[in-house]
Amino acid sequence: MMAIEQYEHLAPTPQRSRVREFADQTLAALKLVPDLTVDNSQAVSNRAFIGFLIGVFTAGLLLLLSVNTALTSGAFTLENMKLHLAKVNDQRDAMLNQVATFASPDTLAKTATKLGMQPQVTINFLDINGGSNK
Repeated sequence: MMAIEQYEHLAPTPQRSRVREFADQTLAALKLVPDLTVDNSQAVSNRAFIGFLIGVFTAGLLLLLSVNTALTSGAFTLENMKLHLAKVNDQRDAMLNQVATFASPDTLAKTATKLGMQPQVTINFLDINGGSNK
């Protein structure tokens, strides 16, 4: 403000009013700017921000750990199910082999003889027209 007053003394009268108007406009513009000073009580401290970041980072790591644990337990369950399926398939194959062994003609004949059945010696034909056996 001091420089403006010194300039006003040197300048002719018509310019003096322009300088004064400019100075008044500057003061008015400066008065419109709000007070930007911040109290320490209102300012967010660096410790709180760092604490927030550490909390978010820790929560993210815990979430990642829980997802990884769930996936790993699912993998172990899948592996156990595959082993169980292999065992059941082996049992099925063993039973199918046993059924195939029992279904062979020689085994069926021996089993029938043990049960008291007799083999057919003669062949009989049924005549549908006459209804007699030959």
